[in-house]
Amino acid sequence: MGNYSTLSKRKNLQVFIILVTFVLVIVSTYLIYTLGSTIGFVVFASIIGIAIGIYSLLNYEFGFYFCLGLGFVIFFLGRIIGEWFPIGVIVDIQILLTFLGLLIHKITRRDSIFKYSNHIISYVYLFYLSFLILQIFNPNMFSIAGWFLIVRKFLQFLLVYILGLNLFTNIQKIDFFFRFIIIISTLTGLYGCYQEWFGLFQFETDWIFSDSKRVGLYMLYDGTFRIFSTLSDPAAFGITMASCFLLVLIIAINLKNRAHKYFHLLACIFMLLGVAYSGTRTSYFVITVGILLYIMMTISNRRTLIFAGIFSALFVLIVWGPIYGNTTINRIRSTFEFSKDGSLEVRDINRKNIQPYIYSHPIGGGLATSGAQGMQYNPGHELAGFPPDSGYIKAAIETGWVGFLFQCLIYFIILRSGVHGYYSSNNQRFKTYYLAILVCLFSFIIAQYSQEAIAQIPSFFLFYSSLALIVRLKQISTEKTDQFNKLSV
Repeated sequence: MGNYSTLSKRKNLQVFIILVTFVLVIVSTYLIYTLGSTIGFVVFASIIGIAIGIYSLLNYEFGFYFCLGLGFVIFFLGRIIGEWFPIGVIVDIQILLTFLGLLIHKITRRDSIFKYSNHIISYVYLFYLSFLILQIFNPNMFSIAGWFLIVRKFLQFLLVYILGLNLFTNIQKIDFFFRFIIIISTLTGLYGCYQEWFGLFQFETDWIFSDSKRVGLYMLYDGTFRIFSTLSDPAAFGITMASCFLLVLIIAINLKNRAHKYFHLLACIFMLLGVAYSGTRTSYFVITVGILLYIMMTISNRRTLIFAGIFSALFVLIVWGPIYGNTTINRIRSTFEFSKDGSLEVRDINRKNIQPYIYSHPIGGGLATSGAQGMQYNPGHELAGFPPDSGYIKAAIETGWVGFLFQCLIYFIILRSGVHGYYSSNNQRFKTYYLAILVCLFSFIIAQYSQEAIAQIPSFFLFYSSLALIVRLKQISTEKTDQFNKLSV
């Protein structure tokens, strides 16, 4: 009877969705015809947005995956619609509505959203949030608005983490998360390949040439463009593809089903090509160190030794092989020729020049005081306009060496939790997921050295969801062990 009721509800929901879609098509056609294409599209998009927001309140699981998918395509939509498209606001609202949906779900069932938060990762992030809140009393900071911007953004990250904790309630839902990531990252990499092979669309070219700084960043010396796919810029595309490539590669290596293995390896090829076409040196480097971490973690495995041999041969071929005149390969080679990297030298000079400031300001200059944010929120500040070019440098100059050490401690705890979970698990499926997540997180942590990698869209969705996975895999494993012990008794 229960199954019949569930099937009936699903059928009614499908009929309802079909009817709503039909009505929206009719309404949108009428609006575009009567109000013009631009205004009609805006009204139609607003109706769709409101409908999605309401459904996210009713179904936080849908809201979570819509947020995740939106992170991969929202910049693409922005380039189609125009610069006025409020990308940040839309993402903020969608995350907030999804979290409210979770809160309503828990309240109606007299449950707690912090039910699964009993883990050291949760505690260190709570302490770090408290530290950021106390930065409001930093005497070196001029702007409350800038402080609020950073704290609000960090709270947004924690909301994604809490959503993940409450969403990953069993191994089937964790499986679905990985499938979703694999599909959407493959499509993103595939579109990047399309841009490289067939060229950019006119609206993408117009978007690049609308800003002279963008032209300088995206255009290579031979007149070709660095590829960015559906993401915000080539750096974000390269780093995201590199992290997803590592995650999918590790899953593929450990799959036994040949058809599934070949599909995952094909997906890896598109992601790896996306990394190459992005022209992002950081992404080339993080793939190398991510694979080295994987090899060290599984060095006793015969398959790892074979993989290590193949990887070493390809690395030597690309970096020192007799291949000349290829722009992509030349840029990859420059990643490992540190002495010849002009941009790296400039960053090193900036780091040395700012070190005295870091030493003399233990709690930093204040939140949103460096770079473009400093020019906007704290004009006249000593750090305003200084390009941090690194998540670590930004933490060191804005929150001081105290905040920098706190951030390093957090990353150490995250990696330790992943390593401990991997070696303490007896379930091969769990071990594969632990290893994939660990290498993915490690790649983001390394990328922080030369980019503000973790705070970007969609990187923070992947990073903080992965943190939730580390916590929940451990808890689910413990729950299964407890249930087995009870049955044994």
